[in-house]
Amino acid sequence: MTPDRLRACLPGCERFEASGPDTFSAQLRLGVGFLKGTYHGTVRVTEQHPYDTLGLTVEGSGLLGSLHATGTIQFAQSASMTHLLYDGEATVGGRIAAMGERVISATAGKLIDLFFSCLASKVERNLV
Repeated sequence: MTPDRLRACLPGCERFEASGPDTFSAQLRLGVGFLKGTYHGTVRVTEQHPYDTLGLTVEGSGLLGSLHATGTIQFAQSASMTHLLYDGEATVGGRIAAMGERVISATAGKLIDLFFSCLASKVERNLV
């Protein structure tokens, strides 16, 4: 939940800072297919049960489109490991939506994998 630490793992993140008790503002430079742009948005924590559940709402927009997403991260412990399970839904609008669900889903999956891989490496090295 520390903006400086999370910023380092958010792909394309140029700015990520707290803007309220459970809200963060962000600026990211990302590309979907051949469409690249800068997006401004907010991440709001909607549910927080430490060591169990984290609910999030993400809203953002840029010249190429917009995003509204909701999701939940579940933390499941087994032996000496913690597994993160995530689920969510997103709605994309604007020119970026013309890329199609397949391209958008593949890009989202890649960005999510990059984020969680970075986070895992920092946790393993006790940097988070």
